[in-house]
Order: sequence, then structure tokens, then C-alpha cells
Amino acid sequence: MRTLLAACGFAILWAAPCAAVPLTGTTPRTETLTTTVATFVCTRDERGWHYMRGDRRVTCRPARPEGRFWGWHCEGPRCGWWHRNEHRWYD
Repeated sequence: MRTLLAACGFAILWAAPCAAVPLTGTTPRTETLTTTVATFVCTRDERGWHYMRGDRRVTCRPARPEGRFWGWHCEGPRCGWWHRNEHRWYD
């Protein structure tokens, strides 16, 4: 049984790089690889995280801080990035 599972694992590992080759003969253009970046700033007040689009308030989530152990956490009305080892909020 282990031999069969190992053989399947190796087959998947060897087949994956072959499938990653583009099927078309042309190289991808750079303008199709660009992604749009958010143009708003997510700020926090007593009602939570938001940004304004004209007169309308839009709920958002700020960018995740760098490092490990950050998770989105809500505690009552307060939501934000919480460090689970240091027990602190990211403001």
C-alpha cells in the first residue's frame, strides 16, 4: 500500500512541471500580467475599519502586517489584526 502511494506521489510530482508549460507558442505579454492595486486607504474609527467612496462608507480590511502569527480577530465591536503569541492588536 505504501509503495502504491509513493508511486502515485512521484507520478504527480513528475507530471506537474510538464503541465506548467504554456500551451501556446507565443510568450505572454507584460500588460496582461499586471494587477490593479487598491487606491483607497483603510482607516479605523469607533465604528470599525472603512474607507470612503464619495459619501458612501465602505467596510474594508487593512493589509495584513508582515510576520507570522497575525490573524483577523473580532472582540466585541473591535476587529483587526491580532498577534496570537504577543496578545496585541496591530494599529
